Amino acid sequence: DEKILLDPNSEEVSEKDAKQIIETAKQDVDDEYSMQYSARGSQSYYTVAHAITERVEKQSSLLINGTLKHYQLQGLEWMVSLYNNNLNGILADEMGLGKTIQTIALITYLMEHKRLNGPYLIIVPLSTLSNWTYEFDKWAPSVVKISYKGTPAMRRSLVPQLRSGKFNVLLTTYEYIIKDKHILAKIRWKYMIVDEGHRMKNHHCKLTQVLNTHYVAPRRILLTGTPLQNKLPELWALLNFLLPTIFKSCSTFEQWFNAPFAMTGERVDLNEEETILIIRRLHKVLRPFLLRRLKKEVESQLPEKVEYVIKCDMSALQKILYRHMQAKGILLTDGSEKDKKGKGGAKTLMNTIMQLRKICNHPYMFQHIEESFAEHLGYSNGVINGAELYRASGKFELLDRILPKLRATNHRVLLFCQMTSLMTIMEDYFAFRNFLYLRLDG
Repeated sequence: DEKILLDPNSEEVSEKDAKQIIETAKQDVDDEYSMQYSARGSQSYYTVAHAITERVEKQSSLLINGTLKHYQLQGLEWMVSLYNNNLNGILADEMGLGKTIQTIALITYLMEHKRLNGPYLIIVPLSTLSNWTYEFDKWAPSVVKISYKGTPAMRRSLVPQLRSGKFNVLLTTYEYIIKDKHILAKIRWKYMIVDEGHRMKNHHCKLTQVLNTHYVAPRRILLTGTPLQNKLPELWALLNFLLPTIFKSCSTFEQWFNAPFAMTGERVDLNEEETILIIRRLHKVLRPFLLRRLKKEVESQLPEKVEYVIKCDMSALQKILYRHMQAKGILLTDGSEKDKKGKGGAKTLMNTIMQLRKICNHPYMFQHIEESFAEHLGYSNGVINGAELYRASGKFELLDRILPKLRATNHRVLLFCQMTSLMTIMEDYFAFRNFLYLRLDG
């Protein structure tokens, strides 16, 4: 196959180069379709697309406070190859394999070895913006970044720095890309990186249209943990975003992939076999632009999960309530509550197993129990705070020994609760210990 020699200093894929690459892909797919499979054809297309090769043996010296795993270094090399060959791409590693750090590794590598200091535009969901900021602070503190968010006044205060160009990376959300395009679209971005890039699969979504219409960024990378689907509109939308100068319209799409089935020039309904062939062509075209690894493929490079099961004893109060519940199926109250027959002194609990679980978690999940003990301890509002809050539960007593040590060593903790009412008690405990926390439920 004749190689395509691309200029690494050029900022765009020329139409001639891209068409030649795609023609090679189409021919390879047609050959595969007739021969069932051709390893040579598959490899030749990838080689043509990635004609300029560069070994990346270590991360940039700008990337500190950690070392890339081998598969992450391979991901960096692949993205550097995209840069060298003027290609755009999709990093589609499974969630948890470090797409964020690989992206930061690419930016630091290009800054150090290619003198490409930006500006880089990184578009992320609002929920992950703070994490991106944290990862940049940790891994690449020398990279000058702007976190573009906040009130209109806060965002306006960032405009002078934007105009000065004295920054490398701008982090922002989908919302501000659309809302503040009159500011952000004026900048000629060297790279556009979209996190959760599977959102770009909808060609008609407003974000895609705004980016393609208003923003200049010849180099583009999508990050997604979602694999490609066998849906023509989604595959077309991805190609349109990655190669906007080539796949400008649906008519171009039909010209490249549907022409063999529309010899009369009229619109035709494709049968299943023809649709499969087009999907195979699209997957083939995307192959040099797509890298996806699964956890099971790189698990030898991941640290082993260590599980500790810690059994804790119940508090004295829990033991009393548990035995009483087992024996009677009811919890005694102060006699003020009455059942439907007007009988006082007891509250019948229908789901005994569930109530036993609640006792094991924390006895104050039963409001009347907490109110009774609050009155006994002299609390006027019926709510118990302070040390009595965690001493009433064996689990909470254990947590109170573990969490302060973890906080002292700068750990962050993720706690899962199966009952939202237990989370409310947990919040009272965190407030007592002055722990900063976030609650997520719904």
